[in-house]
Amino acid sequence: MIDHRDQLREAFEKHEDLAPDPAQVYARVQELARTYRRRRRGAQAAGGAVLSAGLIAGAINLPGLLTGGPQAPAYVVGAPASPSAPPSEAEQQKDWDAYFAAGYDYDDALELARIWNLTGDVGTVKAEAGRRLLAGETLPIRPGTAPSQEPSPDPESAEAAQVDAFFAAGYDYNDAVKLAELWKTSDPYQAKVEGGKKLLAGETLPIKP
Repeated sequence: MIDHRDQLREAFEKHEDLAPDPAQVYARVQELARTYRRRRRGAQAAGGAVLSAGLIAGAINLPGLLTGGPQAPAYVVGAPASPSAPPSEAEQQKDWDAYFAAGYDYDDALELARIWNLTGDVGTVKAEAGRRLLAGETLPIRPGTAPSQEPSPDPESAEAAQVDAFFAAGYDYNDAVKLAELWKTSDPYQAKVEGGKKLLAGETLPIKP
């Protein structure tokens, strides 16, 4: 029986002249290897980018996935910001100071509220007017030209008139803080009320504006 190894050796010897040049084969192998390496690096980079995007999306939606609730929408760069917070007490005080420094008073605030169709707290109207003045705008009425309003028996209206008198005399928030210290009160607003009350009564405050 002829051994299989003998058959193979015999076949190789018959087709020996058909075998490619080893140097060409090696060069082709090297070229293919470089191509595969480039493809593999590209696939790894693309896979990393996809994985990163997936991780980011998963992190954003993770609370919804954990609780079983609706997934939170993904945030888009450049999307409109959330509504701004209401002005702080310091900002509102700055607007009030600008309003009274321009010579406007309580009656002017009522007239501006009528012109602007604003309802609610008169202090809000004063703050809005002061904000516009600080922005360089001109108000629709001149200071002190609004018709005088009938005094209201409402204690809040009387208190507002006293605060207006305080600012109309040239005093500001810092003066109210000083007066609060002198009068042993912790609330500068009450110092404004008391100071305005004294001014309306013809008295003189212990500090100058």
